[in-house]
Amino acid sequence: MVASSADYNPREYWLARGKVYKEQFKYDPEKRLQEDVLLDYLKTISPFPTTVLEIGCGFGRISDLVLSNFPDIKEYVAMDMSPEQLANAKSYVKKSDKIRFIESDIQSLQLDRKYDLVLAVSVLLHILPGEIEQVAGRLVSLSKRHVINVDYYEDGPSRQLAPHNFMHRYEAIYQSLPSVESVKRVPVAKKKAFSTLNAKQSLFHALVAAPDQ
Repeated sequence: MVASSADYNPREYWLARGKVYKEQFKYDPEKRLQEDVLLDYLKTISPFPTTVLEIGCGFGRISDLVLSNFPDIKEYVAMDMSPEQLANAKSYVKKSDKIRFIESDIQSLQLDRKYDLVLAVSVLLHILPGEIEQVAGRLVSLSKRHVINVDYYEDGPSRQLAPHNFMHRYEAIYQSLPSVESVKRVPVAKKKAFSTLNAKQSLFHALVAAPDQ
């Protein structure tokens, strides 16, 4: 277990945790809300991307969700650094004929093409503060048009987080990249009858300038 942020090595931590992550995973209202907000937002994108690159796919929760709801996707590439997570994803994702898995971390990922949508859900909050700008730039460089991440976010000062969690100012980071033309933030929250379910997360959508612009 990580003792402090100073001790946190993302690769070492996730290679170890990847061995038990699926067994320990539990759906809760916040995760279901996260999925609902993501799906609702993806449905607003027109035309919908036909090629998708998912960063940090884990055991395939989001991969299966997206592929099951958007049958027009022609190619889906899912990347994770954990071989155990990828093995779980291969059996978890129903539309396995449309998906290709890659074992890598984002910094080492080697691809010779770009994708309509680059997607990362509950991934960037684990990136070290000193590396987040480089990683965000890498995601943008792999996208033809859309980059979407869903991660922990609060408007005010960050509350005390686990040593492997960080809150990054995604809007400012994306806006600093020359190829990004706009950024939109959607809170992962839902009003109920007498209360609001707030996952303390937001969806961020960076729109990459089209090549002819």
